[in-house]
Amino acid sequence: MQAVNYAETYFDALYNDNSDPWQYQTRWYEKRKRDMCLAVLPKAQYHNAIELGCGNGVFSALLAPHCQALLSIDGNKHAVQLAKQRLADSSHVTVIQGVIPDELPTAKPIFDLIVISEILYYLSHHDIDTVITWITQNLAVGGTLLCCHWRYAIDGFAMTGETVHQRLCQAFNKGSNAVEPKQEQGQHIDTKNSVFTHQSKIIDSDFLLDVWQYSPESVAMQENLV
Repeated sequence: MQAVNYAETYFDALYNDNSDPWQYQTRWYEKRKRDMCLAVLPKAQYHNAIELGCGNGVFSALLAPHCQALLSIDGNKHAVQLAKQRLADSSHVTVIQGVIPDELPTAKPIFDLIVISEILYYLSHHDIDTVITWITQNLAVGGTLLCCHWRYAIDGFAMTGETVHQRLCQAFNKGSNAVEPKQEQGQHIDTKNSVFTHQSKIIDSDFLLDVWQYSPESVAMQENLV
């Protein structure tokens, strides 16, 4: 609990009299990273998406046109207020406040896109495992998981993007049926073919970007090219 309290204080200080503490709107680094995240999405459109750690909603606004419904969540009340203002004209986007992983939401239908960017290194190892378990229970078969994190050390926190993505790869790069898909009522799931496939991996000098599909099919396979 101390880590969560410390993190909340950390983010409160960042957003104190500052609506854009990481300069999402002005830095080329941030725009380039967002563009790369959008470019590697395996699908053009998603039915029900969620973004964990939405901050002030800059990336949420770019995700919104690709989603029929988008839920954006952040633990900081100031960030949530800013995101709500930014997305006020997007009726299909809902912004809520919630500390991860204690207040991870569930949905029906379950999410077919989960975006986790620049947040997991603020959590403990145990909390990251909780998020991983939540992903396996709340990502629809055929859905997409996108994770992107800064590679450098963050003052006051033990983990970096390197350690976070190493743990994610350990969890999802199994190439087996170890992950049991969540079944909706009346839905037939082919568990033989329902696996996490590592769709994309970008090792940038400054950040790591990994995309998994809850399906054995690549983008080319989905469009019958191979």
